[in-house]
Amino acid sequence: MRQNVQSEQDARLRTALENMRYKNCTEDDISFLMSRVAGEPPDRPSLQEGKFRNVSIITAWNSQKDRINELGAHRFASDNGRELVEFFSEDKWATTIDRQMGKQTVKKGDLASHKSETISQSDQEMLWSLSPHTSDHIAARLELCVGMPVMIRNNDATELCITKGQEGKVVGWQSSIGSKGQRVLDTLFVLLVNPPSAVQIEGLPPNVVPISKSVNTIPVRLHDDSVRHVQREQVNVLVNYAMTDYAAQGKTRLYNVVDLQHCASHQSYYTCLSRSASADGTVIMQPFDIRKITGGASGWLRQEYRMLEILDEITLLKYEDKLPGFIDGHRRNTLVSLYQQWKGVNHVPQHVHAAIAWSGADPLRIDDSLADTNWEIVDRKKFKEEKRAADLAKFVPIVGTVPVEVKEISLKKRKAENEPINLDTSKRTRLTSPSNDLNIKLLGLKWDSVNYSCAYDSLFTILFHIWLENPHRWNKHMKNFTHFLTQLVKGFQRVHQESIKLELTRDNVRSLLHAHSNIRFPHGPVGASVSDLAHTMLGTERDLPAWVRCHVCGAKVPVSGKIAHVYTPVPAKQISVSDWLQERWQTSNSRLPCTTCNILIGGQWQCDTPPKLIILDVYNQPLILSHTISVKGNKTSSKLLLKGIVYYKNAHFTSAVIQADGILRYHDGMKDQMITDEGVALSSCSNTDLSVSEVGRACLVIYGKLL
Repeated sequence: MRQNVQSEQDARLRTALENMRYKNCTEDDISFLMSRVAGEPPDRPSLQEGKFRNVSIITAWNSQKDRINELGAHRFASDNGRELVEFFSEDKWATTIDRQMGKQTVKKGDLASHKSETISQSDQEMLWSLSPHTSDHIAARLELCVGMPVMIRNNDATELCITKGQEGKVVGWQSSIGSKGQRVLDTLFVLLVNPPSAVQIEGLPPNVVPISKSVNTIPVRLHDDSVRHVQREQVNVLVNYAMTDYAAQGKTRLYNVVDLQHCASHQSYYTCLSRSASADGTVIMQPFDIRKITGGASGWLRQEYRMLEILDEITLLKYEDKLPGFIDGHRRNTLVSLYQQWKGVNHVPQHVHAAIAWSGADPLRIDDSLADTNWEIVDRKKFKEEKRAADLAKFVPIVGTVPVEVKEISLKKRKAENEPINLDTSKRTRLTSPSNDLNIKLLGLKWDSVNYSCAYDSLFTILFHIWLENPHRWNKHMKNFTHFLTQLVKGFQRVHQESIKLELTRDNVRSLLHAHSNIRFPHGPVGASVSDLAHTMLGTERDLPAWVRCHVCGAKVPVSGKIAHVYTPVPAKQISVSDWLQERWQTSNSRLPCTTCNILIGGQWQCDTPPKLIILDVYNQPLILSHTISVKGNKTSSKLLLKGIVYYKNAHFTSAVIQADGILRYHDGMKDQMITDEGVALSSCSNTDLSVSEVGRACLVIYGKLL
């Protein structure tokens, strides 16, 4: 916001923007923003007011921008009694393409396949029908009339303020007839709106500039989603009744109309709304999703903001000649670490926003390494050899496996007549599960007595041993859930390489969870809910849509529910986990009409890709723990095995890990970092033994697929 004066409403908008920057808007902020949503006056601003009539709308999607521009052009012509004039591009197929076209690198597979540059009439009509966003924002067809607002799309002459993003109004043009009889725009005369400096060209009125057509080779995405490369001759302008949040950056708008419906994040919200010069001139077209601007920023973004705040402080002190001489370096980690040595790790600069302020309970962690990296020219061949040697040195075989001697194979190309290399790559070697030797100690998490961690220890230990069964496949699957589980899996990889300890991985993910919600995931001698932890780690975004198959026509009929990855069941009777899930995944009690033949159908839910991980919160529930459960897929049923149980007793969580060998072993982080329990065969454990044991009562049950 750039303001000369500030009203009470302007102050509220400024406060809302400050909080929005950190995804930390308050109820008062939301209430104020809702008051700027268009509606019936006098309580709400109205889009019918004259001052908002021809204002360019900020939106998120290019497709929406193009459609709004098209509708706006027709409305402007109708309101002013003017005729729209269509100007078409002059196109040719691109027969040769530079490897680099602007910001877009052309891949080998995308090179033009046209031998002739001539475009048939039918293909040309198809190209002219496409929206500008499909052709690198160079319009195939421009509908213009005098007085219409436009935006310049290229830096044609920066000294004349003909720059990308500059707004203006059409005052005239010169045109000719193209190769296919179409009207072609040769030069467009535009009156610049609020240019950075006054422009005077001889023979033209003040601030009126000519924009000539130019030739560009562009990728064009067709209706069937294929890409063709076209050499297009056109004036680089677009009608300006809408712009994207990206194009709006850097602008200050006296009247700011925004559509937040499809904005992807709080940063996009902030970009749109911070263009406003006043609260009175701000209109939000329709209600928006408040979840995108509340709840706090992610841990990584908070870390970035914190680092920038300290760097700002260092810059200010350096300018005021108050910075000690030993605070010097070429990397930000070096500077921030030295600054913390001087001021203390818990020192917070004066003007840091409360949403990102740090303390002893929520510290700002910086890499302890202070040495700057020496610059050198890298020998690519030597670098690859050293990296390969380093990777081999990090390899740690799983206990119980037998190393296989592999002869070194030349990676050089060989001639066809050479003897073929006898290397069978049709099967991928699978990581073996730990040996059945009862003397082997399995890794578990050690309890943190300062920041109580038993909830994290119990669940993460089970997930770690599930991941160990097949790291390659579980990497791909677990990274599809949430940011928290993705970071946990990355930590598992480093633990497996023996580069960090499992406890550090836990603490890193715990810090992210604390930043996400310091109420549910506190620091200090306070416990967390293992049920909340499971729901947050796996989330609900990846829950699977379900359907039932029509027995008459075979069509898939979607059901209203989803097959979730985490359940909090409330059964009405004593029932096994397997039976409870099957009852839940049934539509027999409420039959659905088939969308194809309209026959009422029911039956077992199915999903295209059955889940590979399911967790149930079973504490104090009359559920009998099943050893296996099954989910019906598109063609076959998927079987999930009992992989772990979290127990609760005396305000403390422990865990039981069931490995691929079918042996159940207990782990308590308070007692040991290793799982020293010799274990028992799962097949010998009764349902009662699993639900209640001497270590506590089962509260969380984890089922996983054997990948």
